[in-house]
Amino acid sequence: MRTVSEIIEAMNLNVLTEVYRPDAEVKKGYAGDMLSHVMAHLESSECWFTILNSINVIAVASLNECPLVILTEGVVLQDPVVEKAKDEEICVCNTDMDTYTACAVLNGIMETMEA
Repeated sequence: MRTVSEIIEAMNLNVLTEVYRPDAEVKKGYAGDMLSHVMAHLESSECWFTILNSINVIAVASLNECPLVILTEGVVLQDPVVEKAKDEEICVCNTDMDTYTACAVLNGIMETMEA
């Protein structure tokens, strides 16, 4: 497992909100853009990779107690979504990597921790 702060640093992510739970442990990543499916399957110990930038992403992350949302492909949040993320204390970051690459990078980070 890695902490939210370790993942942000190791992946060189851009923090769009704040890091609310820097020591929250992350077991693995979850990639998905179908909100209803993510809502049913995202676990509280997973960081979520998505290209979606709507306020509903924050609602799903909050409902599932997700410690870290990572927007891929350079996606950024509009100001109202950033404000909602701050209200819900959801850490949202972004990266220029595509989702596949970002997941592979996280997997490599997790594997080096286990070795």
